Amino acid sequence: MRSPSKTKLNQTPRSSIKVIKQRVIGDAAQAPEEDYLAIEDPLELVLVYEREGQLLEKKLVVTMRTPGHDTELIHGFLYCEGYIQSAHDIREICFQGTKLSAAPTQARVELRAGIDISEQSCERNFAVHSSCGVCGTTEIGHLSIPKSLRILDNTRIAPDLIHKLPERMHHRQETFRQTGGLHASAIFDSTGQLLSSCEDIGRHNALDKAIGAHLIHDELPSHGSILCVSGRMSYEIIQKALIARIPIIAGVGAPSSLAVALANDFNITLIGFVRNGSYNIYSCPERIRTS
Repeated sequence: MRSPSKTKLNQTPRSSIKVIKQRVIGDAAQAPEEDYLAIEDPLELVLVYEREGQLLEKKLVVTMRTPGHDTELIHGFLYCEGYIQSAHDIREICFQGTKLSAAPTQARVELRAGIDISEQSCERNFAVHSSCGVCGTTEIGHLSIPKSLRILDNTRIAPDLIHKLPERMHHRQETFRQTGGLHASAIFDSTGQLLSSCEDIGRHNALDKAIGAHLIHDELPSHGSILCVSGRMSYEIIQKALIARIPIIAGVGAPSSLAVALANDFNITLIGFVRNGSYNIYSCPERIRTS
């Protein structure tokens, strides 16, 4: 097990903020009352790496995220983008903030010697919005994934297990219960035991955090595991799960056409609309032991 990198900011950042709202029912305004909103704050990632004996810096991305589990977010993002292969590739993460924000606004990520990010073929100098990830790629060709990554995993699970996952995930969504405004991603083993669960205003950030938690604890690749997500399942959700080697994905929302195509191409079992005692299987149904 690997301990997360030390930070310069010791306080636990807030994930929600109190505001005053006024509800209108029909044409009548109600008395003002307190409400809570999920926080959306920027975090700039700066990579520090060594080349020819010199330390160089590269401003990689500004992501809009909900503060909390930032170390996991960074590990998961860099892993899914191919910058690192294990948690040991990160020597240190130094968080920095401003007087105006209790949460970090910048993370300087020092990579181990031998990793030269200038050799990366995928340039993503862009701002990642809370609803977007793949859109920052500069060329359509970067959406191509090597066929060698096709998942060969014979895990089979009981069909009723899928029904239980959203509720088990929801039990860990403390900020969602307070605000109603966050996505969640949870990774389970094949028996339904929760391995990691994270929430964020961005669905791809929530998944990066969950994958990053596994990476930090040397639990990747995630053979035989099940991913449960709270929202719709897009191409990038499937792509990140594929890189983490997760064979089964279940979500309470709908998959996109490209997500289903990717799941079929790479042998991922994709399940949608998990609600009210039913669900739809869109690819590789053989992993679900239905009658």
